Amino acid sequence: MRAGALRQAIDSGKPFRLRSGDGALIDVPTRNHAFLNPSGQLVVVFTDGDGARVLDVALVTAIDYEKAPENLGG
Repeated sequence: MRAGALRQAIDSGKPFRLRSGDGALIDVPTRNHAFLNPSGQLVVVFTDGDGARVLDVALVTAIDYEKAPENLGG
């Protein structure tokens, strides 16, 4: 993954999920839950319960956005 793509996901303000090369899924519910370090090599994702995950950006394999609900109104 490139840092620019991750920056765009964070700046979008939309919830997203990161997939890492080891199969881990990391939810990012708001832009305040994820930060890139100045070099763009690491991303820190804050989790519930004051935990945090630190990932090498190069090992992030995908960014998944939640599907928008379909308009069911007639």
